[in-house]
Amino acid sequence: MNLRRTIHLFITAPTRAIHRRGFGVQSPWAYELIRDVLFEPLPYYAYQEQHLDTPQQQQLFRIRNHFRHQPIVIIDEQAGQAAQRYEEELHTITPDTILILEHTHNENAPLWNSIVHDPRAIVTFDMGQRGMVIFDKKRIKQNYLL
Repeated sequence: MNLRRTIHLFITAPTRAIHRRGFGVQSPWAYELIRDVLFEPLPYYAYQEQHLDTPQQQQLFRIRNHFRHQPIVIIDEQAGQAAQRYEEELHTITPDTILILEHTHNENAPLWNSIVHDPRAIVTFDMGQRGMVIFDKKRIKQNYLL
């Protein structure tokens, strides 16, 4: 892991701990998404049936279930391939699209930083190892550190 990214994660840990429970989040929509989808502590109905063993798999299942009527793009590649795939996907992205970028804590950290500052990415959720981007222009530009 990149030293600069490690220091950043250490410094932002108190903010992440507070926001992970939804405290300090003013938007009711974002609060509900954080509490009931991204960091739901209770077991979901289909974890055993779908063989979802890790918390990352379970979180991705909850995201897909919550946004089931919207297109979801998952970029799991690393470094240069992820940046190229992101640029390709930007041509097909609509305001309803949800983008999930994996490995934001190390290989894709520069790409994630550029996405956060991209004016097309309206709402971003930085979850440490995974980032989620919402392109809905009806919302106010915001970055949540979770």
